[in-house]
Amino acid sequence: MNKLPLLWLSLAFLGGVAAASLIFPDQLHSVILLLVGLCVLGAEMYWARHSHYLERRRQWLPLPVGVLVLVAALGMLRVQTARFTATPADAAWYNGSDEIRLVARVIAPPLPGERFSQVRVQAEQILAAPAVPVQGKILLWLPNSYEVEYGDRLLVSGELQTPEEDDDFSYKEYLARQGIHSLMPFPKTRLLEKNRGNPLLAGLYGLREHAWRTLRQIIPMPESSIFAGILLGIHSDIPDYLYQAYQASGTAHILVISGFNISILAAIFLRFFRRILPYGWDALGALLAICLYTLMVGGQPPVVRAAIMGCLALPAYLFGRRLLGLHTLAFTAALMLLVNPGLISDVSFQLSFLATLGIFCFAEPLQILFQSLADRTMSEEVAERWSAPLMEYLLITLAAQLAALPAIIYHFGYFSVYSLLANLLILPVQPAIMILGGIAMLAGMLWEPLGQGLGWLAWWPARYSDQMAIFLGGLPGALVSVPRQLVWITSAGLLLGLIPAVRYQFSPHPPLEKINREPLKHHL
Repeated sequence: MNKLPLLWLSLAFLGGVAAASLIFPDQLHSVILLLVGLCVLGAEMYWARHSHYLERRRQWLPLPVGVLVLVAALGMLRVQTARFTATPADAAWYNGSDEIRLVARVIAPPLPGERFSQVRVQAEQILAAPAVPVQGKILLWLPNSYEVEYGDRLLVSGELQTPEEDDDFSYKEYLARQGIHSLMPFPKTRLLEKNRGNPLLAGLYGLREHAWRTLRQIIPMPESSIFAGILLGIHSDIPDYLYQAYQASGTAHILVISGFNISILAAIFLRFFRRILPYGWDALGALLAICLYTLMVGGQPPVVRAAIMGCLALPAYLFGRRLLGLHTLAFTAALMLLVNPGLISDVSFQLSFLATLGIFCFAEPLQILFQSLADRTMSEEVAERWSAPLMEYLLITLAAQLAALPAIIYHFGYFSVYSLLANLLILPVQPAIMILGGIAMLAGMLWEPLGQGLGWLAWWPARYSDQMAIFLGGLPGALVSVPRQLVWITSAGLLLGLIPAVRYQFSPHPPLEKINREPLKHHL
C-alpha cells in the first residue's frame, strides 16, 4: 500500500470532497487548508535535509503529508466552486417568472412514466423583446402521447419552476446532480427542427430504442421489462409490484447494469476483437465498445463506475500486470467526483462504491473463514462441492451488503431479512438471463421470428427470477424497519472492519489453493 502514490492522492481528494460536502461548505476553509498544506510541505522539505525524517516517512507513506493536505484542499475547492449560482445567462434565473417562451433542444431520450414523460432539454434562448440567449438544462413534463426524440429543437411555452425539496427528499438536489436546475410541467410545445443532436449519440439512442422495441415484441411482459433494465438500463416498463418485490427480497441490484454486466461484455468484446484484430488493438476495440455501450445506456453512476474500472482493467490485460482493486476503485471515485462533485450524495453512487469496496475488502476474508470452518466440520469432498457456489454467490453478496448497510439504513431506513437467501437462489440464473436475453435481442433486431424463438429460451430463467423475488419479497416481515440512528453504529463497524481488511489486501500472504478467485472478477 505504501508504494501506491495514486491511491493516496485519490483518497486525499475523496476526503476533501467529503469534508466540503458534509462539514466545511465555505471556500475560506479550503483556502486555510491550502495554506496549512504549503506550511506542512515546507516544514517537511526542511526536515528532510536535517534528519532521517524522509526515510522514516517513506516506510509508511510514499508522498509528503503536505502534498496530501494540498490535494484534500483541492477536493474541497472543487466542491465549493461547483455549486450553482444562477445568472441572467442561465435559464434558472427566470424560475418563478410568468409564462415564458423559449427555444430548447432535446439532449436525451425521453423517460416515459405512468402519467407523463420526462424530457431533458438544453435551453438556447428566451423569446422576448429582444431575444435573450440562455444556457442550462431544463426538465420538461410532457404527455406520453407527445412524440419527441433526441435532437429535436422545440419551442416551449410555460412557467419555469424550481424543483421542490422537503425533509425526506430533495428533488432539487437530485436534479442538480444531473445539472438540471429548472422544471417546466406540461408546457405548450411546438417542433421547430429535427436531427439537431450529435450524430453518434443519435445513432446509439436509435439503436437502444430499436432494441427496446424488439424486446417488447419477442418476450412477454413483465419479463421483457427485466431484460430492458439489465441490458439497456431502461426501467420504466418494470411494474411497481415487481420492483417492490425485488426490493423486499434484497435483489433489486440485479435490475440495473452493474460491474457484472460490464465484465461479461468486456470478455465478449475481447474475444470478438481478438479474432479480427492484432494483439493490442483487440483491447482498444473492447475499450471503445465499452465506452459506446455506456453512452448508449445513459451513463448512470453504477454504469460509469463499472465502465471506468473495466476500461482500466484492459490496459492491465494488455501489459500483463495485476490490477489492484482498491487502487482502481479509489481512482475511479476520485475521477467521477472531479467531474461531478455532487455525486458524493447520490444514492446509487454510494451504494455502488460501497458494495464494490465490500467485495474487495471482505470477500476473501469471508472465504477464508468459510474454508476454515468447512475443513473442520465437513469432509474434503463435501467441502469442495459446496464451497464454490457458496463463495460465488452467498459470501460475495454478504460482503457487498455488509459494506453497503450504512447507506441502505441512512437512505431507506430498512433492510431485507431474506436478502442472502434470495441472492443465493436468484443470482445463479443471472448469467443465463443476460447472455440468452442479449442473444435473443440481437437476433430479434435482425429477424423477429428468430428472436422470438430464442426469447422463449431466455424467458424461463427470467420468469424463475421474478417468481422467486415475488415469493420471498412477499413473506411476512421481509422488510425490517431500522432506526436511522443506527447508521452511526454500522458506519463505525464498517470502518473498524476495513482497517484490518485493507491491511490484509496489501500485505504479503500466501495464495489460497482452494479458493476460486474468478467469481470476484465478475462482480467488479
